[in-house]
Amino acid sequence: MQPILSVPHEILRKKCLTINRITPDVQQQIDDLKQAMIDAHNPEGVGLSFPQIGYSIRGFVTYLDKKMKVYLNPLILDMSEEKTLGGTKDRPTLEGCLSIPWLYGPVWRPKKIKIQAIDEHGVEFVKTLSSFPARLAMHEYDHLEGVLFTDYTLKDNLPLYLLNQEQDKFVQIEDPSSVIKW
Repeated sequence: MQPILSVPHEILRKKCLTINRITPDVQQQIDDLKQAMIDAHNPEGVGLSFPQIGYSIRGFVTYLDKKMKVYLNPLILDMSEEKTLGGTKDRPTLEGCLSIPWLYGPVWRPKKIKIQAIDEHGVEFVKTLSSFPARLAMHEYDHLEGVLFTDYTLKDNLPLYLLNQEQDKFVQIEDPSSVIKW
């Protein structure tokens, strides 16, 4: 089992390399990524990228409605100009990351994207995603570029929260820059 790497691991800040072909080694890495996604508990996740398990190659998986989808060499073909924090004005979607456990925050993301990728069988596909699936794909795509959701926290002066597990509630961090050091 591949462990999920946490910040400040250096691979999380590197731009990943293109997958030239799906070799047996790459197929094993895909299997490792899928298994790591399934095994992620406390917290559970809905997406995971190769660099999060130590492979600096371009790909990620999403896990929504108990369905795993593999995106290899993804390209964002188009995105809406309209950006959203998700959720509602009073309660935006809080993104989290398995590589930054227990920290959460809103992120401005395109409401809709068009993404092209290759699946684990080498078949190219194009999908239009909106709302949460678009947000999830962009979060995982950022990992392939060495970008973390907390980069947006600082850049856009957005709040950051720590999940208090005992009370199961979010506590706002007064100065996110005091926590984000990676």
